[in-house]
Amino acid sequence: MKVGTVLLGLVSIMLLSAGQTALKYGLNLIGGVDLSEGPLTLLKLFQTPWVLAGFVCYGISSILWLDVLSKLDFSLAFPMVSLTYVFTLLIGRFFFGEYVGPERILGVMLILAGLFFLVRSSANG
Repeated sequence: MKVGTVLLGLVSIMLLSAGQTALKYGLNLIGGVDLSEGPLTLLKLFQTPWVLAGFVCYGISSILWLDVLSKLDFSLAFPMVSLTYVFTLLIGRFFFGEYVGPERILGVMLILAGLFFLVRSSANG
């Protein structure tokens, strides 16, 4: 397993989480989205800098992810995306002030344990 590729994967995953954060923040600023408004909803979204920043983060993340997918086993690369659960839990708690109870923390710990075993199996195989 190439360390550089894994690091690129982590950057991609962090950009994915940053994109989600920017989207959520932008949506909070404009009061959410009502799809029944039709094209007005899209106009409002594309006039919101935070939403646009979120889409840019997504785009860059996707481009980087293509490199990762081309170099790592799919069964290792794709589960790495579950790190977004860890990042978004922390962002939700510390940036948006959301309640993070013991069950959510346990869930994230189980995800991390699963990733540990995936990476370990890749190193041994």
